[in-house]
Amino acid sequence: MWKQYSIIVFIFYSFNLFGQEKSVSGDIKSVSGDVVPFANIIAYPKEDMSKPITYGFSNSQGQFSLKIPSDLKAITINVTAIGFKEKTVALQLNGQSVEITLEESITELKEVVVELREETDTLNLDTEHMNLSKESTLREMLNKTDGVIIGDEGTISYQGKQINKVLINGKEVFINQNKVALDNLNYEIMKNVQIIDNYKDKFTLDFKRIQDPVINIDTKEEFKGVVKAQIDAGIGYTEKFAVKGKGFFFSDKLNSFATTNTNNVGEKELGQKDVTSSVLKYATGALNNTLRPFFMDDSRTFKSFVSNSNLTTRWQGLNSKTGVVFYYGNIQTERKIDINTIVADVLTQGKQTENIHKGNFISVTANHSRILSKKTVFQNVLSAMTIDQQGDNKSFNTLYIPEVTTFTELNQNRPKNFTLSNALKITHLLSDNIAFDLNVDYFNERNTRDFTTLLTNINFPDLSQEEMTSKQLFSTLANLQFRFKKASLKAGIHLSKNLENGHLTFNNDVPTTTSLERGITILDVPLSLSGSINKLDYTFSATPTLIHTQKTQYSNFFKMHHSLTYNFETQNTLGISAGRDYRFYNLHVLFDTMMRSYNQIIINNRDYVNQYATRDEASLSWFNNNVARSKSNHIIYRYTREQDFLQNVLDSISNNVFYYSNQVFDKKETHSLSSGYQKGFYIGKSYHLLKLDGKLDYTYNNYTTSVNSVNTPSRSDAWVPSLNISFLPRSFFIKEVSNELNYNHMIFWLNNEEINRQSVITNTFSVRGHGNKTTWNVNFIFTKYSIENTEFNVPDLHLSYKYDLSDRLSFSLVGQSLLTLFKLNNYNYVNTISSGNTLTQIATNNNLGYLLLTTSIKL
Repeated sequence: MWKQYSIIVFIFYSFNLFGQEKSVSGDIKSVSGDVVPFANIIAYPKEDMSKPITYGFSNSQGQFSLKIPSDLKAITINVTAIGFKEKTVALQLNGQSVEITLEESITELKEVVVELREETDTLNLDTEHMNLSKESTLREMLNKTDGVIIGDEGTISYQGKQINKVLINGKEVFINQNKVALDNLNYEIMKNVQIIDNYKDKFTLDFKRIQDPVINIDTKEEFKGVVKAQIDAGIGYTEKFAVKGKGFFFSDKLNSFATTNTNNVGEKELGQKDVTSSVLKYATGALNNTLRPFFMDDSRTFKSFVSNSNLTTRWQGLNSKTGVVFYYGNIQTERKIDINTIVADVLTQGKQTENIHKGNFISVTANHSRILSKKTVFQNVLSAMTIDQQGDNKSFNTLYIPEVTTFTELNQNRPKNFTLSNALKITHLLSDNIAFDLNVDYFNERNTRDFTTLLTNINFPDLSQEEMTSKQLFSTLANLQFRFKKASLKAGIHLSKNLENGHLTFNNDVPTTTSLERGITILDVPLSLSGSINKLDYTFSATPTLIHTQKTQYSNFFKMHHSLTYNFETQNTLGISAGRDYRFYNLHVLFDTMMRSYNQIIINNRDYVNQYATRDEASLSWFNNNVARSKSNHIIYRYTREQDFLQNVLDSISNNVFYYSNQVFDKKETHSLSSGYQKGFYIGKSYHLLKLDGKLDYTYNNYTTSVNSVNTPSRSDAWVPSLNISFLPRSFFIKEVSNELNYNHMIFWLNNEEINRQSVITNTFSVRGHGNKTTWNVNFIFTKYSIENTEFNVPDLHLSYKYDLSDRLSFSLVGQSLLTLFKLNNYNYVNTISSGNTLTQIATNNNLGYLLLTTSIKL
């Protein structure tokens, strides 16, 4: 079994190191002779420390045993442990047990004994067979790696586990910054890329035996300890331009990375998930709504100016580490959109809109971790964010109910936000098997929004509203952790106080002000048990919760999250999970009267301030990755049920005004299925690679809505199958030819009658190649839309060509949507969105096609 396990984990090396395996065993001890349990151990070939052979830990007695290929005569192992200095040792493999002595650091933590599962998976990315150019990004590599799924905004999962850290030379550099890392780390600087499962952070003291995976990139020697930078400046057809810059400094202690991107072609450097990661835990919906325009896809706009910048600096010493992350964003976009609103199966309103969004945001996060003493670790994360945005919308409206009426409307929206967050954690070891941690969080958020609407062709008075919401939260959590031989138990007590206020002034003939206040005190007792039984990993978490609000007094809730994972083999796992949680409604949508526009008003007749929705979720997943056979497949099924969910529905139409309300409905169910199969075939003596990749995503929503004040069943189906065939020849100027076919099919139902259906077929044919001085790529995209009885096709073309004049100077020609740019097609885009009892169809012919001549200089 160990032989099979080793083959699966380290199959990457079997291309060069086929043969039997042998064991290397020994003991890890301190200078005083005490055993050092659970030290990190990485083994390398003696002459090459860029590609680990295996990765593991010493057990509770300080003993370790590693499996390595039998033809190696010598290896180098690297050993690290909290409280001890790092040590690298060269070993001659003569079959004898070895003893490695670690020197204690100044502030030793010799009692820290965090038992991790000894079976650890280190996957080395097979970059050799990916036909990569030096400009290829980390995103391209992971997209070609079996078992890795990249989602929206740069989310990365490996074997169903989320990856939120990218290490450079073993040091944490990108933490919750996936999009920045995915799009800016190039193959040119990389010597080796690994996904390390069950990674243990040196500065985090807990008894969890199963940890999250990380990505580690070992850079080439010429990129260590020196400042490197690159500047790209491009100008092109129809006054388009783009200026990009990035620079980095990677070393053993100090690591820094900076990016900047200013353009009018709609390209955005940052992702909302990365920017909000430090405040997302307590953020309100108002904050997310204010920030969203900065990260929307801007390729389908009339004009777009974007400026994004990021600076990440992290320093790590023997007993402390400090990091600062800075984000800046600025936008100015103009869109021209046609919008149709459908209620039931009736077209009620049409709009031709022109909107402008302007604004900027700044976000700063500082974190610090320090080993205070032999048994104590301190961690703190401080974040601040400010947002200033303005939106102007001019629309020509046609109302079809109760009779055809037209008017021109101008809306002005001015939202602002300031958020401050701090999370402090202190962990102290009471004994070898007991730890205590104290978590203190503070969160403060303030939102303001000034909204004005007026009719330009009808003599009606202007309407305006001034809105302010704030949230202040204090949270204290104390935990006791207990370590057992193959499990850990955590028991705690948590107290939080949440104070929210809202004021909305509606300026009509007589100004009126509505005030909302919500005070929530929560006392809960989190309990969790996690561990392993043979090949089964388990986590059981239950949290009895007592909730006190100003009006409902006391109520109780039982939160939980349980998961089981059975590891058939290292990269063949079956998982099941179930959870239950609750969430209070966003305060900013609960005012009595709110305006969306002159003829769209929300009236809330009930008080939902102190009510909450509950959410139950269950999932079943299977991941199987066989590197030796170049095959991987996965299936993820997830069921969610939300009870007492808040929904915005159209209530009535009167005097050409659409009156909406926020109503609570009993239940909303969602079934989702995500599956994929990938298989590679090596052809001929040159090992040309043919890859087949098929995927199927399916989502089914079933909920209750209201039509004419009558509760009515509603549902939607979305099918998204795709098939990709790619061929990667070896030793040829063409490096990859691929064709991807996607089919996106959506159907909306109301009261068991089909209301609308939409299907979009997209076929993308791509050819890329590179030589000693050139890199090129051509994509031909053909999209077919079928919306009810309307069908149309949209072909388009992307291309790029780069020529390296020298190691530091290059020129490139980059084109996006060239057929649209030169008006060789009839570009159109349509999408249908379901919300409550309303369907919204959005259509536009805006497209920011461009053709840029770019100069790149490397410093």
